[in-house]
Amino acid sequence: MPALDQSVDRATTGGRGLRKWVPVEFVLGLGLVLVATILANAIPAKHAVIEDWPYPFRFSIDATWGGVGMMIGTGIGGLLLLLAVGAIPLGRFKRWKTKWRIAIPAILAACALVAALPPLATQAFPETYRKTPVPFDAISIANGVTLFAANCVLCHGPQAKGNGVLAKTFPIPPVDLLTEPHTAKHTAGDFFHWLTHGIPGTGMPAFSDKLSEEDRWDIVNFLHATSRGYQARLINPYVAPGQPYMAPQNFSYSAHDGTSGTLKDFRRAKAVLLVLFSWPESQSRLDQLRSAYATLRDNNTIVLASPLKDPAPQELATITTAMPFPLVVQGAQEIAHSYALFRRTLSNPDLAGEGTSPKHMEFLIDRYGYLRARWIPSVDGPGWTDIAELTRQIELLNREKEIRPPPDDHVH
Repeated sequence: MPALDQSVDRATTGGRGLRKWVPVEFVLGLGLVLVATILANAIPAKHAVIEDWPYPFRFSIDATWGGVGMMIGTGIGGLLLLLAVGAIPLGRFKRWKTKWRIAIPAILAACALVAALPPLATQAFPETYRKTPVPFDAISIANGVTLFAANCVLCHGPQAKGNGVLAKTFPIPPVDLLTEPHTAKHTAGDFFHWLTHGIPGTGMPAFSDKLSEEDRWDIVNFLHATSRGYQARLINPYVAPGQPYMAPQNFSYSAHDGTSGTLKDFRRAKAVLLVLFSWPESQSRLDQLRSAYATLRDNNTIVLASPLKDPAPQELATITTAMPFPLVVQGAQEIAHSYALFRRTLSNPDLAGEGTSPKHMEFLIDRYGYLRARWIPSVDGPGWTDIAELTRQIELLNREKEIRPPPDDHVH
């Protein structure tokens, strides 16, 4: 800025320089606002509720990561951006004219955006960012299991691996929704769109006339639960301190002792040992937990037992005799069908055929709602039959500092 006490000539020269910079800065500022507007509209906030996405594309690193075009485009874009930044001090050092000191970095930055943004774009639909109206819970997932078996197995296979009996008859085979990260790359709304309208040229039919909207969302929840279950094969009988890994689905229950509630009711209060059992195969284990329940309760842990198959009335009477902890009598089948998706381990991924559910599984869920450890006797060996070992795992959880609970019960 020209000072008031300067000579007229110097003030005039300073004023001309100022007038020359004003339009340049205006153009640059307008360009930045334009880029910010494009990005803000093409990448909505994580939890934004958008019923109808207006564009046929969206920018996503997750959906495009690993593609050759994406890697090349972002590499070139990053290089051009570095050159744009480097051109600023270079122009000063070389004493370029002002217009070149502005134009060259601006052109390089614009070219960087042109190179980097298109490879990050992926197809989008009106439903892409639609909020899932159906909670991600055991009821929805169990219904999704049934609907998937009735409508999708012939093409996608019994475990959603894309290996159904009709898979090879299509020009584009169904994708593997179990072991490949498609639920991470695409939004829940994308899957809902494909279930509703089909995918042209692939053999994927539309289900809008066959399945209700809620049923389609149930299948979306099932696919997410299937993917999470495959990721959960990393979980074992031992707690990794300070590393909450996965939030399991919520469930509702009524127990033999008259209590009822949901899994979420225990958050910030107690850890939960969820025991999925078979009768009479699990009889000795239930007897052991009866004897050890006082110790577990003193360690701020509740045992919640749920049968994998509904027992007959006489069996139920036998099981619940002197039972000190709740045994689920309503909601058990939804829990069994949805938590069976967590049966896979690193040593037993269970990918063949329809899969085989173990006859006994136990899940240790911390007081913030995260699945922290899992014991499957048929795979992991004696494990938690040593109550002292189980207690050690619970004590690790009790010593942890507060953890932020999972954000909500809907997939995105």
